[in-house]
Amino acid sequence: MSEPGFRPAEPSEVDTLVEVLTAAFHDDPVDRWIFPDPGRRRRAHPTFYAVLAEAAFAGGRIDVSDDLAALVLWLPGGDEGLLDGFAALEESEQDRLEAVFALLGEHIPARPGYWQAQFAAVRPDRQRQGLGGGLFRYGLDRHDAAGSPTYLVASSPGSARLYRRLGYRELGAAFRLPGGSPLRPMWRDPS
Repeated sequence: MSEPGFRPAEPSEVDTLVEVLTAAFHDDPVDRWIFPDPGRRRRAHPTFYAVLAEAAFAGGRIDVSDDLAALVLWLPGGDEGLLDGFAALEESEQDRLEAVFALLGEHIPARPGYWQAQFAAVRPDRQRQGLGGGLFRYGLDRHDAAGSPTYLVASSPGSARLYRRLGYRELGAAFRLPGGSPLRPMWRDPS
C-alpha cells in the first residue's frame, strides 16, 4: 500500500466526514458523558458532528487523508461560540454540552494566535496504522511554517501519548467532567 496523501477537505465531503467522526467517537469518554445512551448517541452524533464540521469550514480548516479515512478539525483558538448550533439536541444533552463547553472554557489558554485541534478522527478499521499521526503532522507542518502554536485537549490516555510524540506538552493539570475521565490540556509551540 502506498503512503496516504493529505489535503484540505472540501465542503461537499461533509457527510463522509460526519460518518468518520461518528464512528471514531462513538465510545469516546466525553461523547459518552454528553450522550450516555449508546442508541441515542448513534442518532445524535450526525447532528452534533455536522455542526462542528460546518464551524470548521466556516472559520477554520479540516485536514483529511486522501481516502477520507482520517480528519482533523482545526479552529482558531478561543472560538467557543458553537452552542447555538445544537438546538436539535435534547435539552439534557444541551445541558451536558454546555457543561463541557464551560469546563473547556475555563482551561482555554490566555495566549494569542494559536490554533486548536478540536477533533482528530480515524475510521475504526484504519486506527493504529499511523494515519492519524501522519495527518496531524501534515497540519502541524502548516502551523509551524506560519509560526502558530497549537492547543488541544486529550480525552484519552492513548490520544495523550500520540500528542506527546507529536511535541505537545501538558498545559496545566488535567481536569474532568463530573464522574468522567481526565481531560488533559496540551500545548505545542511551533518548531
